[in-house]
Amino acid sequence: MFDIHELNQKWQQCWIDRSLQSEIDLLFARLVSEYTKPDRHYHNLNHITQVLNTIDRFNLELQDPVAVKLAAWFHDFVYDPQASDNESQSAKLAQTLLAKLNVSSLVIDRVQQLILATQGHQIDPDDADRSIFLDADLAILGTDPVQYQNYARSIRQEYSWVPDPEYKLGRTKVLTSFLQRDRLYCTELLFAELESIARLNLSEEITKLFT
Repeated sequence: MFDIHELNQKWQQCWIDRSLQSEIDLLFARLVSEYTKPDRHYHNLNHITQVLNTIDRFNLELQDPVAVKLAAWFHDFVYDPQASDNESQSAKLAQTLLAKLNVSSLVIDRVQQLILATQGHQIDPDDADRSIFLDADLAILGTDPVQYQNYARSIRQEYSWVPDPEYKLGRTKVLTSFLQRDRLYCTELLFAELESIARLNLSEEITKLFT
């Protein structure tokens, strides 16, 4: 469960220039409001907390920690399960809102690149920050079975409008595409910790979808 005070601390750590503190605080409130909407069963502040906490484990390895952490905050800012452009819309909104807070264009461009990378979740082993960010986004796949099952149920709730047969086929396609990859995690740390567990979780979810 997320801790709003801890999340606020993590948000504040993204900012060196405090000349627009009231605007920074207002944007945090807007993020919280968006991520706590009742239809956010998985893509909510619990997810953002897990992503940020995972990224924090790589603080000494990050090339651009501010961009990576801002990308974590904004990557699911726009989330409509019935839309196919959530990532691009989140990236556009991040650009607009961060520009108003005088964030440099270089950082904003990097934030957008990272957000858009979640669309296909294709890892680039030559881009350490991207690898860390995408691994953090998928950390849920390698959690213990109970937590993973809660995640799977939450995803189903977000797609409650999809008929069961159609959902099973679509979800299986997504899970299978991950299993067919050479590896789910690019960072050596998360590969060692989560890879085998994640593959087991994915396989078991596919089995349960049809039993």
